[in-house]
Amino acid sequence: MNLIVIFIIVLIGLIIFLAVRKRPSSSKHRSEAGEENPEAIGDEIRRLRELVTQINNRLDALEQRREIAAPEPSPPPKPAPMAPSQEAVPMPAAEVPPRKVKPARVKETEWEQILGGSWLARIGVLALVIGAGFFLKFAFDNNWIGPTGRVILGIIGGLAMLGLGYYWRRRYPVLTQVLSGGGIAILYLSIFASFAVYDLINIYAAVAFLLLVSAASAVLALYYDSMALAIIGIIGAFFAPFILGAFGERGTAAGRGGQAIQLLAYISVIDLGVLLLSTFRNWRWFTLLALGSSLIAYGFWYAEFNRAVGVATAEIGITIIFLIFVGATSLFHFVWRRIPQAFDYALMVINAAAYFGISLGLMWDDFRIWMGGFVLLLALFYGALSYISLRRSAANVRLSLFALSVALIFLTVAVPIQLGDRAWTTIAWAAEFVVLMWLSFTLHMPRLRIYSYVIFIIMVGRLLIFDTSINLSTFRPVINERFLAFLAGIGAIYIAAYFIQRQRETMPAWKMPASIFWVTANVLSVWILSFEVWDSFSSTITRAEFPVSEGIRDAQNLSLTAVWAIYAVILLIVGIVRRWRYVRLGALALLAVSIVKVFAYDVFKLEMGYRIGAFVGLGILLLASAYLYQRYSKTIKGVFIEK
Repeated sequence: MNLIVIFIIVLIGLIIFLAVRKRPSSSKHRSEAGEENPEAIGDEIRRLRELVTQINNRLDALEQRREIAAPEPSPPPKPAPMAPSQEAVPMPAAEVPPRKVKPARVKETEWEQILGGSWLARIGVLALVIGAGFFLKFAFDNNWIGPTGRVILGIIGGLAMLGLGYYWRRRYPVLTQVLSGGGIAILYLSIFASFAVYDLINIYAAVAFLLLVSAASAVLALYYDSMALAIIGIIGAFFAPFILGAFGERGTAAGRGGQAIQLLAYISVIDLGVLLLSTFRNWRWFTLLALGSSLIAYGFWYAEFNRAVGVATAEIGITIIFLIFVGATSLFHFVWRRIPQAFDYALMVINAAAYFGISLGLMWDDFRIWMGGFVLLLALFYGALSYISLRRSAANVRLSLFALSVALIFLTVAVPIQLGDRAWTTIAWAAEFVVLMWLSFTLHMPRLRIYSYVIFIIMVGRLLIFDTSINLSTFRPVINERFLAFLAGIGAIYIAAYFIQRQRETMPAWKMPASIFWVTANVLSVWILSFEVWDSFSSTITRAEFPVSEGIRDAQNLSLTAVWAIYAVILLIVGIVRRWRYVRLGALALLAVSIVKVFAYDVFKLEMGYRIGAFVGLGILLLASAYLYQRYSKTIKGVFIEK
């Protein structure tokens, strides 16, 4: 047993030593490559050409994003003035034969090299890793060799692949990355099997060895500057438990609890390697793949072991994953003072949203009364992150604003969650809608504005379809969760309209105009006021223990007409005072609806007393509106033709 431990430590230490060795100089590298293999020079030229093309593409993309015009070509230099003697003697023009420009041809061999030399190697190593995993599983089932021999065989194979990759790092760089990634994956698989399947080492030794492999994987990925190597290693690491059947039914209840903790520790150790690597390289797709793999593995873990572990263990596990990826998505920008891009913000949002949703799902039943405090802690955490980011460097102001925005969203959501209202979902979307709209202008990122439009549509749809319905038996006018949801949504729409109105000169013509938000906010206002008044009578009718008189139903119909007419007059006054033509036109349209309702419906349905009240009230409002038009006729002259 001790020999196995010493053997693993020596071999992993050897690979780390090889990885951190000083790389040879570029001139020596070129000379050795040219002497050993002339084809290496061609590969180097092709790689440099691809690098220059990528740099040019990124510069073009940055110039387009910043709207920087391409520099005009400098004029050719003027010929030097000739002496008078030279001007007198005409010189015959030298006939320069036209240079034959060969048309550029796509090298078919490059595509063949990419497919045959790169992807076939990657697929081959992936197949080799999967085959090795199935071999270990098959050997375990058939008892061909002992558990110790199987683990040692896997470690030797992984280290051999790492050694071959290091040996061929100059001749075959693509194959080097693939072999190194496969070797890391097999090491993960072998060490995991030694404690989770064969029980050869305890949990502490296994975590220590896995941590060494994670560090070696990060070092090699940095040494070779290869995101492909990091991706291959992370895929193999997360794939190992599924191959070895770590999610299968085996052992007693107490034993399964230990297996659950071991597997959770394994996932956390792999994520620590991701954190180490992402601190030095901002490989966004690698981080996204690692985050997605961690959440999927956690989902399988919880589905398998939720009965063997408590809520506290499950919450601690997802919290560790969350904190690791908070570092993985932000430490690079903290350390190197780099400005995050839209992809970086998306990774941060995915991590925060996943942790928020999973935590609420885990703790909602058992710790319902503490959920508001939990969300408040999240808000404080992101507020502290915003402060630390700003104190670190002024270059991190965008990251600081983004973290502050996330904190404001969680702070907004904490109150309704603690109060137990269903409206918290709509309030969260309203807060996110406003924050994304604000960030789109503050950070000059139009893509965030597109996301805010999508959330705006979802929020309005939820308000009209889901939040409008209410339980009449417990209904209380205004003091209810529906009114709270509409109040937050309408307020968010007004704020977004203000942002767009202020920035309308700098926005392209195809962007959503502010008038759409103004109209939507007013429609939602009339909608919720109408339902509040209508449902206040409906709740009285529902809870009545005796037959309801027709007078209450007439009052219900009359109140709806009054809401529309009064709201229209208020809009008309605002339009006149602020000189907003379209607001006045909207008020007139709503007044027209009220008039039609009174003359086409109320005159036939209401009793005489309510009928008189409807006509008298409408008449007073119309006369007041006419007076306003007469009084301010010069101000609103040409209402149907002015701009």
